[in-house]
Amino acid sequence: MAGAKETPRQKMIGMMYLVLTALLALQVSNAVLEKFAIINETLTTMIGIGTAKNVEQVLGIVKDGSKSPDPKVKRAVDNAQKVREATASTIKYLEDLKKKMMTTSGSEKIDEKLINDHSSKVGYMMIDKKNPDGKAFEAKLKEYEKQLNELTGGNVKFESLAKAPKDIPIFASDADHVRKDFLTFTFENTPAIAALASVNQIETEILENESAALNYLAAEAGSRVLKVDKVVPMVRAKSSTVAAGAPYEADLFMAASSSALNPTMTVDGRSITVEDDAKTGLKMGRVKFTASGGAYDPKTLTARKTFKANITLPDTTYSQDVEYFVAKPVIRVTTGNAPTLYMGCGNTVNIEVPALGTSYNPSFSITGGEIVKGDKIGKVIIIPNQRKVNVTVSNSGSNLGSEPFDVKLVPRPRIVAKDNNGRDIDLKHGISITSATALRVVAEPDPNFKEEVPKDANFRIRNMSVILARGTAQIKEMTLTSEGVDLSSMRPLMRPGDRLIIEPKSVVRMTYKGTPEAVAISGNDVVTVQLK
Repeated sequence: MAGAKETPRQKMIGMMYLVLTALLALQVSNAVLEKFAIINETLTTMIGIGTAKNVEQVLGIVKDGSKSPDPKVKRAVDNAQKVREATASTIKYLEDLKKKMMTTSGSEKIDEKLINDHSSKVGYMMIDKKNPDGKAFEAKLKEYEKQLNELTGGNVKFESLAKAPKDIPIFASDADHVRKDFLTFTFENTPAIAALASVNQIETEILENESAALNYLAAEAGSRVLKVDKVVPMVRAKSSTVAAGAPYEADLFMAASSSALNPTMTVDGRSITVEDDAKTGLKMGRVKFTASGGAYDPKTLTARKTFKANITLPDTTYSQDVEYFVAKPVIRVTTGNAPTLYMGCGNTVNIEVPALGTSYNPSFSITGGEIVKGDKIGKVIIIPNQRKVNVTVSNSGSNLGSEPFDVKLVPRPRIVAKDNNGRDIDLKHGISITSATALRVVAEPDPNFKEEVPKDANFRIRNMSVILARGTAQIKEMTLTSEGVDLSSMRPLMRPGDRLIIEPKSVVRMTYKGTPEAVAISGNDVVTVQLK
């Protein structure tokens, strides 16, 4: 589309236009008028260059499309010639108008006399409502715009050639200009040389609009007449990786494209981005999607897949079913030091799929328990509630597979009596009455369990009884709600050969969540300490 972005040439024209319009209403000096003469000469040169360029483009469109039987191509070629005719006719009209301006100024050529003409005779000629030249000039510009719109089917946005100040951003809020019409704004109090420069500037805009129309028609013709101007060798390897000593096999072929083509591309009906490849210059569609698995061949562990690729030109669509293979991803699981999980515990598990690399961004589901995402990708905490757990791994919505886990029950803790110094009491030899001042009774976790799930290996004795026994008789009993045992009340009653019988009544395990879980107690948990 034209008008979307200014070219350097348009910017220069805009700058000169601003200089011109900003000075039109001033009583300018000869030096300023001489600058208008320079601007006018520069614009004249640009008109010649623009005309030559557009003529060459029309000849190219005719050459490329004249042999095509496609009626759409023929119409584009015919319309390109009509655009050139309309432009030439409009430029000729403006050239005749400029001659009339010089005659009105009393000059036959641009010379010192015309440059130094400070009068507004030419401006009055264009603004006077009784004089047909101004209205005819504006009507001619609008007629040309209408012709271009018709010849391009309204598919190109053209810059208006007869802009009033309200349509020019820099003057739209200017109280002195905003109410003026196009002719008054362009020619009011305008010396002859400035009026000529104004018309020349409009001629450059006409050529810009013509160029935009021809670019559109060239694309219309070129997209149907497949003129190849980019050819590159391409290689399609049977495998991008080969082992040393194995043969490398590939197809070498020619890929060709046309700069005039603007194809649309789809994969399975979904539009994809098409852009010029920086290396080859070809228009490339960027195909990217998440490969789905399933139906793997048990021998090769791969699944055959296809997608439909479409490349659409204005009147033709090229289609192909593209085959590819999806390898079954290998799910690698690590659980610290053991391959099994513990019932009701927060088992930290790392689930990795090395083949996915940085594309690995998994989601998980579970049967037989609860799963919580960890602080790193692939790290999860599994809390089983059944003896078998199954974790399903997905990546970007694609199911990668499932991993089963066996679940062990939490091993029972060992009830241990310790002396004042925190050492385990030797139950075989017992302790002396003189040292039996205090004990500490703890529930120690299984060493492997503690190493594998340390946050779950926290046992506490909440209630226990301590009995001083002699033979079959019970001398004294204490009930405690903490692990520390003060023996000061029992010590005066102790005799050599007596026993301290420690019987846990309530033991809990603090889970990794910080919640207590009751531990079953049996007769095997009773501890007997001999006194001597």
